Amino acid sequence: MTYYVIGGILLVVIAYLLVQCIKVKRTLGNKNKELLQLQEQTQKQYEAQQSYISLLSQELRVPLYGIMGLTHLIEEENPKLKDNKKIKSLKFSSNYLLMLINNVLHINYMDAEEIELQNTIFDVKEITQNLIHSFSYATENSDNKLEYHFDPEIQNQVVGDPTVLTQILMNLLSNALRFTENGSVHFSVDLIKNQENTYTISFKVHHNGFEISKEDQKSIYKEFMNIDQAKTSYLGTGLNSRIVNKLANLLNGEVIKENNAKIGSEYAFVVNLPIHQTEKTAEQPATSSMASKDEETSTIPEQVRALVVDDNKLNLLVADKMLSKENFNCTTIDNGFDAIELAKNNTYDVILMDINMPKLNGIGTTKRIREFDPKTPIIALTAVDVTQLNRQILHAGLNDYILKPYSKGQLLEIIDKHLKDTSPS
Repeated sequence: MTYYVIGGILLVVIAYLLVQCIKVKRTLGNKNKELLQLQEQTQKQYEAQQSYISLLSQELRVPLYGIMGLTHLIEEENPKLKDNKKIKSLKFSSNYLLMLINNVLHINYMDAEEIELQNTIFDVKEITQNLIHSFSYATENSDNKLEYHFDPEIQNQVVGDPTVLTQILMNLLSNALRFTENGSVHFSVDLIKNQENTYTISFKVHHNGFEISKEDQKSIYKEFMNIDQAKTSYLGTGLNSRIVNKLANLLNGEVIKENNAKIGSEYAFVVNLPIHQTEKTAEQPATSSMASKDEETSTIPEQVRALVVDDNKLNLLVADKMLSKENFNCTTIDNGFDAIELAKNNTYDVILMDINMPKLNGIGTTKRIREFDPKTPIIALTAVDVTQLNRQILHAGLNDYILKPYSKGQLLEIIDKHLKDTSPS
């Protein structure tokens, strides 16, 4: 009898455990479904955020390109206005806004690990001088002094990503000016080593502003955090340390920070940059302007026939004015369909193609042009961050791209590169 009782109890216990196991299994299954749904929802939200930031960047870059382009044209047509305070203010504000836009984009794409470095030829002295000219307006409207030194031993152009380098230096200079009051900021560019066709260059930004407390130092590392509104100026968000360090790592460089209560703070960014090798490297660095290139080696036609395609009339005006001053014969059109007809019935040395156009965008327009013209260089002019467009650009048959807003020198350099590639040897 006892055995029957014990057996019955065991059966009840086993049945109970089986029921509980089934319940737990169902609960876990439901939880897994909830987690998967939550994961999918989070991914969708993340993708929506990236798309929104990319779209916002485009919407900001398009008018900014117009402002910066027109400012440059005004300076060219009226050299006396170069030192005009209003023009300087306009240039500084637009350059600073561009830095902020790039900061937001870099955060977005660093999280997605989608930043791709570009290898282009550039002049270190040119980009650092442009930075100083840009920030000189900020010091004119304050009691600070901005000093600049460039090592004359850095004589040649280098190969790398000038946009990322400029972004790092703009953040460092902005930070230094932000924390300096009635003091000085010294920006120096020095050659540490010239070995194996590579420059090792140090970019130092030193300021004698107030000593940052340990608590404030921590807050520097928080994105878009203002340490103390009373201590900040019109320079806004200042250094985003996460951005700077991430970008420095992309260039295989390092940002070293030193603090001293008596002499202030110093940021040093050290990076290796390959020297651009040309026949005349040792004699004279090349420039980004076609007009100044050596006539004997230049492959540029006496007059370049260019087709510029952009749905924004202001952008067409800026591009036309910019290139006409460099011996270009420009035809401008505001839609892809008419651009196709013009390309069919005319011969052009280069086509500059906006990507984001209504009805037929730049990708579609390029594909159709490539059906009857596989050779003419087509360069994308885009306000959309090309990290998301690289595959489409290559598949469509575009030869290259340039991100708005760009300088005249950058545009001329990229056109020159592709005219050389297509010229008869």
